[in-house]
Amino acid sequence: MNEARDEIFCCDSLREVVAGLPAPAAPTVYRAENGVLMMVVGLVQTEEGLGYLDQAIMHCPFCGTKLQDAKAIAEKVSH
Repeated sequence: MNEARDEIFCCDSLREVVAGLPAPAAPTVYRAENGVLMMVVGLVQTEEGLGYLDQAIMHCPFCGTKLQDAKAIAEKVSH
């Protein structure tokens, strides 16, 4: 995933996860169009194709660094 080289990561583990997973799992960690850092936490096959369950990442799951907060996410998300 070429975008992984352009991102700023808090640790090598997070960088490797973003850069190294094969399809259809890739990207498991990604930055959404609205700028929120997201993680795919589930997949389901439907008649329409593969569906994803995403969750915003507040802290790095590897080193614990705070990556974003609820207020910043709320400002990026439009309802």
